[in-house]
Amino acid sequence: MDMEILKAFLITAVLGFIIGLERSVSFSLENEEGFAGSRTFTLIALFGFISAYINTVVNHFLIISFAIFGLLVVIAYFLKVYHYSKQGTTTHIASLITYLTGVMVFYGNIHAAIFITVITVVVLNLKTRLQKLETNLTRKEISAGVLLLIMTFIMLPILPNKAIGPFGLFNPYKTWLMAIIIASLSFVGYLGIKFFGERKGVLFTAAAGGFISSTAVTASLSAMFKQTKNDINTYVSAIAIANTLMFARVLIEAYITNYKIVSILSIPFTLAFLYGICFSYYFYKKTTNDIQPSLEKLEKNPLELSEAIKFAIFFAVIYALVEYTNKNFGNAGLYLISFISGFTDVDAITLSLGELSKNSLALTSAAIGITNAALSNTLTKFFIVLFFSKDLAKKTLIFFIPEILILCTTYLLIM
Repeated sequence: MDMEILKAFLITAVLGFIIGLERSVSFSLENEEGFAGSRTFTLIALFGFISAYINTVVNHFLIISFAIFGLLVVIAYFLKVYHYSKQGTTTHIASLITYLTGVMVFYGNIHAAIFITVITVVVLNLKTRLQKLETNLTRKEISAGVLLLIMTFIMLPILPNKAIGPFGLFNPYKTWLMAIIIASLSFVGYLGIKFFGERKGVLFTAAAGGFISSTAVTASLSAMFKQTKNDINTYVSAIAIANTLMFARVLIEAYITNYKIVSILSIPFTLAFLYGICFSYYFYKKTTNDIQPSLEKLEKNPLELSEAIKFAIFFAVIYALVEYTNKNFGNAGLYLISFISGFTDVDAITLSLGELSKNSLALTSAAIGITNAALSNTLTKFFIVLFFSKDLAKKTLIFFIPEILILCTTYLLIM
């Protein structure tokens, strides 16, 4: 037997077995009668593979085979409804996918078949979590998701992808694309707060909020500590983790816009992230109170149209300023703008510089600008803490100073 055929045959069997094993375990945990288990799913995958093989000799055999198998699946579904009064079709659809993975492997699409198998198993395994999500979602969150889809697939394609407006500094397509990126990250953070924040406590709430706005989290927690005077270690840990995630967020945004910048920023920003995680964990272990506050500033839908427009305008202004100063004043003007923009937001300048570095801006200049924004943003958050509580500021000082020093190493790497 051809070794390549044997190898593909074994891969098909393994893929079918993996999907079937997930189904068997799921049925066992839920005490349900299953349509098919690990053995049956293995045979289904092999059936698809063999059908594709026979199709090379007998014309249209694959179509006939799939039609017959599809009919059997439909019959199995109606029998399930008749005997058990249950209408779920998840396993039946999974069986059709399993059949097709066998066909894909035969035709040499092994990597695609493996990818589809993994995605299928993940989706099947998410049943309980998805049901919980569907139950707890409100019309407001659904509307936000729909709005995100409209922003991405309807509004974005019709926007001109060219510089227009005064001095040719405004690009509607890129501006709206960046608004979508931030809105998507914010929506993930919002859902994290909604479904896990209140139950998991202040630390997880701060972590989820860090993906929305670490500045807002810092101000909220500092004000909360000033009022409650609860365990200070809890608040130090939460503020640290919220600010730590800012470094991860910047790297993600830099990678999305221009992955080449990450080669410069990866070492200092990763070190800052790791130090923040260790610092946060150390103070979390010292906490004594199980506090579960609500961060009111974050309890809003981040996909309201007004919020998206505000960010789009802010990004457009930052983008235009950076482009203008870069053309007329060189790097000095760019570095000043990036430092000033970091007082309120680090996302817009990161996305602006990342986009500009594709064409008109040097990678090193973009990296320095992003670092400037991160530095000024970190300093701003320390002074926010200091404004609300000197005691809290003293504790967080040993977090902020090393983070600033680590960020400064970016300049040494570039020189």
